[in-house]
Amino acid sequence: MSVSDYWHLQKLDSTGQSRRQQLTAAYTWLREQAPNAAEANDDDHRLLQARLLSDWQQGQIALALLCLRCVVSHAILRACFQLVGQFGDYYQFQSAELLPFVLDDDGTPLGTYQPFGVHIVETYTPGRASLEGWASHLTRNHSELNQFLIERGLYRVSDWAILNDTRTGQLPKILGEFHRLTATEIAAAATLLDRYHAVYRRDRFQLAPGRKRGRCQMPSDRQLQEIKPELRPQRVLGQLRQLAYWLRQYRIHVRGGNPLLEPLDSETSQELPAPERSDSEMQQDEFLQIYRQQFEISLAAAMNDTLQAYCEKLRRKHPAKADAFLKALHLFHCEGEGMKAIALKLELTNQVAVTRLMDLKRFRADVRSELLTRLQSQVPEAVLAFTTPEQLAALGDRLDALLSEAVDRLIAEAESEAQIPHHRTANSRFARQLCASLHDR
Repeated sequence: MSVSDYWHLQKLDSTGQSRRQQLTAAYTWLREQAPNAAEANDDDHRLLQARLLSDWQQGQIALALLCLRCVVSHAILRACFQLVGQFGDYYQFQSAELLPFVLDDDGTPLGTYQPFGVHIVETYTPGRASLEGWASHLTRNHSELNQFLIERGLYRVSDWAILNDTRTGQLPKILGEFHRLTATEIAAAATLLDRYHAVYRRDRFQLAPGRKRGRCQMPSDRQLQEIKPELRPQRVLGQLRQLAYWLRQYRIHVRGGNPLLEPLDSETSQELPAPERSDSEMQQDEFLQIYRQQFEISLAAAMNDTLQAYCEKLRRKHPAKADAFLKALHLFHCEGEGMKAIALKLELTNQVAVTRLMDLKRFRADVRSELLTRLQSQVPEAVLAFTTPEQLAALGDRLDALLSEAVDRLIAEAESEAQIPHHRTANSRFARQLCASLHDR
């Protein structure tokens, strides 16, 4: 941060954009109180902020608080820009829509209304974190701002936190009434969630007894093996992610949001930003190129493996259904046929029979699970070419979330395209890859 942040306030103008305004009173007072502030380093900033906070709390010096309000306004602005940079393109929001929720300080003397920036200063405890970090944390967790994001379909909670605080008794309503899963599928999900709670919660309590345990992290291979010993850890991870995906969509729905309905512009969207900010745009472009190549490779493999698994399962029970399943997928996705026409060509009784045969919702869910599992394994190796192992470890949870969002967008695009009743074309990446995989079989 710059020392000038102590006397420049970020405030909204009439268009909803931020504007940097110099506050002469804050500048004059601070230069008198801390003449060497211009040479301050990070440690000096913390000392200066602690001094200003003490001056305000003990002597009720309004100018000390005003300097802190200026500092906080810059941190609020940066936090909003970070949210826009991470999620704005896909979820279709801009900084001008976020700032009114949190950037409400105009620098005037305090009256009955308390700006958000003053609340940040009042709740700040020196020593635990920087004032800027505290401001960013409170901004990103502002209730009205987060409700706005939820209404856009963005629910910023990790899969593991969702699974950790979901009660098994909620599953019949969420999976049965909302997602229309069968009783057998709900029972399997309940068993999986019970095992996750038993292992995951036990370890969280052991890691930090009596203390705040922090963010829920991705379960380790050891935990995954203990949750479901009969399956390989990556397969268990995929099943947990699928369950978390269903739970996330339900939470967005009940909070008034639209779960992932916007189509994906795959040619222009930067699905996964570079793992760390770089001065070289060429390096970011190189990373994105490698990532996109890995995404396409993983999607092809996930699609092929899922098709193979479905066909093998059908051939064991009803050999003729495997060929009918593949042909139905081809007619629907690659030729744009409607359900009625497919039923006639496959000599099925009605459109419902075609829907049951393809079971597109379950098929997409299984492709999603397999794809996400592959990306979780492969992408970190690509990231290591642009960052250190230590930085990658620190990035872990964010990278995990970004991969989930990228895969969810792919599935949402496919779901949206499938709603077109007739004469649809295979424009979605999911459909294009499905048609390519069907052609190669």
